[in-house]
Amino acid sequence: MMLFLSGNRRTVPSHISSHTKVIALQPIGVFDHGQLLFVQQELGHFFKTPVIILPEIPVKRTWLNRSKGERYSADSIVDCLRSETNDTIVRVVGLMSKDIYTTLRDKNGHIKAPAYKFAIWGVLGLGSCPGKSCVISNFRMRTPDDKKFRHRLRTVVIHEVGHNLGLPHCSGKGCIMSDTRGTVRTIDSCQNDYCRLCRDKLANSN
Repeated sequence: MMLFLSGNRRTVPSHISSHTKVIALQPIGVFDHGQLLFVQQELGHFFKTPVIILPEIPVKRTWLNRSKGERYSADSIVDCLRSETNDTIVRVVGLMSKDIYTTLRDKNGHIKAPAYKFAIWGVLGLGSCPGKSCVISNFRMRTPDDKKFRHRLRTVVIHEVGHNLGLPHCSGKGCIMSDTRGTVRTIDSCQNDYCRLCRDKLANSN
């Protein structure tokens, strides 16, 4: 069942109980409709949770940084999406086609050296850990291989929602929570699920 919202973005379809917790997909700017439906289906199946699609919102100019081309602040987007949550919409997953970035910092909170490299660090996604919102960009996932692209998109979305649920990066071989370490090839080698250790952490947190 495909669930869409119009008008008031925070009102869920009437056939969904007010006691039901849902994940909302938030397209930001133009985002491929087929990819939206794919993410909706995969997230719903994986987490056994209703997934709704919110109306598109515009890309804000205040998120833009041009020091390395056109990149948008993932941290600012995650903060913005957090306001979309309520008692029913417990998590919001932002999806966009623009390039996004974060700032990598050391354990003392300083920008990692060299700063020119890590101050505007391009990423595939970012999620609060734990938290209620995350954002994923397909900009760095692109490949002519559709099967590989869908694997990348599914993996990154489930990875960032995993952070929202409190899962840190995992050293388990092939785990969806593996740190990409700056390369999309890490995602290509991921399996389709969390490893046993990560699944146990989620089970124990519920």
